[in-house]
Formats: sequence, structure tokens, C-alpha cells
Amino acid sequence: MIVFKALTEQNEWAWMDARAFPYRVEDSQGIVAYEESTSVIAGMVIMDNWTASSCSCHIAIDNPMCIRAGLIREASIHVHLVCNRRYMFGQIPASNPKALKFDLKLGFKEVARIPDAYAEGIDNIVVRMDRDENRWLPELIKNKAA
Repeated sequence: MIVFKALTEQNEWAWMDARAFPYRVEDSQGIVAYEESTSVIAGMVIMDNWTASSCSCHIAIDNPMCIRAGLIREASIHVHLVCNRRYMFGQIPASNPKALKFDLKLGFKEVARIPDAYAEGIDNIVVRMDRDENRWLPELIKNKAA
């Protein structure tokens, strides 16, 4: 069974740093998925760079079962309902097609490519998930938040 908790521990940050390399900033928040029986981290979503309408999201998954259990749903509810933000953004280096495919499968849509923004010759791909189109939100919540 997968359980969720707020990101609070240094070892949780270390786990994410080994996978997704987000910067820890003052407004960083996160949701951690744990395998309940072993207390092993299965996945995590970190949200930061909050604006009036959005935030940036960093996702790392070791056990895909945490998605089925609701990690993306929990993150979506937190961003869209609890924090009342319309958009979730992500940035993916064009040199990581696996991550881009994963994010698009989750429901993010490509909205921009910034040439050479990741490194010389490597574009940064910006993706966005809109609250109104977020399939991870229950319809009741989508309608209330709009």
C-alpha cells in the first residue's frame, strides 16, 4: 500500500536530489509517496516557484504504483485546490525524451521550447497542465476550483 505525506525530511530531499535535481528554495513544497510496509520512498512531486497563477513541478518515480495510488492526483489537488493555482509547469531538457514522454502521458502539454536553455545545443522544453484539463482531479473539484 502507498501512503502520502508532506515533504519535511532531509532524507526525502536527498532522494529527490539523486533523481530530479530541483533547487530547494524558500517556497518549495512537496508530496512524498511511501511504500507503507517498507517505508521506502516510491515517488515524489516537489512544487516551487509559485506565482499568482502557477507553480513549477518536479516529479520523480521509483515505483510506478505510486501513480496508480494517487501521487499525481494528490499533487494536483494541492496545487489546484489547496493553493488555488490554475497551472502546473515543468521543464525538461530536450536530451531526455523519456521524461518528456512521461510528462506528456501524465497530461502535460508542450507550450514552449527555449533554444540552448539547458545547455549549448540542448533546448529546454516547457510543459503545462491546466486545472480545467487535469484528468487527475475529480470532476467535483475541477468544477469547484474554476
